[in-house]
Amino acid sequence: MIEKLKKTWVVNGELWLNCPVCGAEVKDYDICDNCGWQNTGATNIDGGPNKMALEEAKKAYANGKSIE
Repeated sequence: MIEKLKKTWVVNGELWLNCPVCGAEVKDYDICDNCGWQNTGATNIDGGPNKMALEEAKKAYANGKSIE
């Protein structure tokens, strides 16, 4: 389902995207209010402020676990 969502869009000059973990709408480089993943840009590479890798976070979210 998440793969079918928009890649990025602009609202009032700010870049938005769908969280790669849960699909919620979130500003670029912001923390998702739904799952807690901190977006690291439109590409959402591993590293940065998140302790989990992106694939680990997706699996944790799918299993109802918290995102670090």
